Amino acid sequence: MLSLLIALAAGPAQDPAVVPDGTRLAASRTCYTFNISRDGVSRPAGVTWQTVERTVRDGRPVLEIVAHQSMNGGAFDMRDEFVLDAATLRPLSLINRRKGGVHVRVTYADDRITGERIEDGAVQPIDVPLDGPVWEGNLFGPTFAALPLAEGASFTLPWWQYDKGFGQFSVRVTGSRTVETGAGPVDAWVLAVTPGLETAPGEEQPVTYLISKTEPRELSYSVAGFSQTPGGDCSALESAQ
Repeated sequence: MLSLLIALAAGPAQDPAVVPDGTRLAASRTCYTFNISRDGVSRPAGVTWQTVERTVRDGRPVLEIVAHQSMNGGAFDMRDEFVLDAATLRPLSLINRRKGGVHVRVTYADDRITGERIEDGAVQPIDVPLDGPVWEGNLFGPTFAALPLAEGASFTLPWWQYDKGFGQFSVRVTGSRTVETGAGPVDAWVLAVTPGLETAPGEEQPVTYLISKTEPRELSYSVAGFSQTPGGDCSALESAQ
C-alpha cells in the first residue's frame, strides 16, 4: 500500500461496469514484510498486518478489513480500518489513524462522502458529492482479489481517496505463476495494475500483483524498488488490534 503511486500501460478491452464480488474473499490474518531495494539488494523496512473479517452491522453483512503498517522501527505508523459492503466491496466507512490518533474519518453514502480530517488539532470537514459508485482508493490487494480474474481479463474501477480525490484503477491479468509459500506452492494470477495517481502522462510505473487463484487473496506486490511479501513479525501490531 505504502508505495502504490504507480502502474501500467493500456491493455485489452476493459469492462468499466465490473463490480468486485466480496464473497470471493475469505476471512484471513496475514503478516507481510515491506521491502526496499537498493543496488540490487532488498532489505526489510517494515511490516503490514492485514485482517479480513465477516460480520453484520445494523443488520447488514459487511467485511471489516484492517491494514496496519509500521515502518522504520515505528517512525511511520498508519492503520486503515475499512467497513465494506460484503457483496460488492463498496466502502461504507474508513478510519485512518496515524501513530494511534485519528487522521481521517469518512462515511460513504450513495450520493456523497462525508467526514473529517484532523491535522495538528485542526478539524477540516469532508463533504464530497458522488454521481455514481466508487470504491476505496486506499484498499488495493483485497479489491483486486475480489475481481473476476481470468486469463487476459482487463478491468477498470473508479475510486475515491481522501488525499487524491477521484481516480480509477486499471487492472490487467498478464499471466499465471506458481508461488512458493510456507504452506506449499500456490497458483497465482499475475496482474499489472495502474492505481491512476500519475501527475503527468507516462509518469507511473507498472505495479505487479500476485493474487491466489484457489482462495483469492493478495500474495505480494512489487514495483520499482519496493515490494511486499508474506512473512515477518507482526506480533506487536497484532496485539494492538
